Amino acid sequence: MITSDLLPSIGTFITGIVVAIVSARVTVQLALKRFHSEKWWELKVDAYGAIIEALHHVRNHADTNLAFLARGKELPENGDALLTQKLEDAMAELRKQYDIGNFVISTEAVSAMDTLMKELNASTKNVTWGEHLELKLGAVDKCLVSMRKLARTDLQLQ
Repeated sequence: MITSDLLPSIGTFITGIVVAIVSARVTVQLALKRFHSEKWWELKVDAYGAIIEALHHVRNHADTNLAFLARGKELPENGDALLTQKLEDAMAELRKQYDIGNFVISTEAVSAMDTLMKELNASTKNVTWGEHLELKLGAVDKCLVSMRKLARTDLQLQ
């Protein structure tokens, strides 16, 4: 038999259980939300990092070839093969990130990549190898500047 002396204790006990259950649920929901947010942030970091690294390799290819062209020298065969392989890998990575698009990176970053792809394509329509390299270098440099700024904004690093 429950006496009137026990009723306040039972009420306090039930209130404590309800508060504990609600607190646990809120804590779990907040932890899951943070976990998902951090995972998306990591995906964005990886995507922007891959884009910037790929742009570096495209830039390095154009810059190195332009430097050798300016000196009137041929790039050594093994160096040319290595640069070409890195260029091909970098272009494949850029196309992959472009295809993934704003699923991970910002719409503005996709737009910057779209502009880059158009400018790289246009650079192949010039008469000389040197003009092509200069246009390619300009397009990549412009995209690198934009991408760094857009990545910092999207990742909230400012």
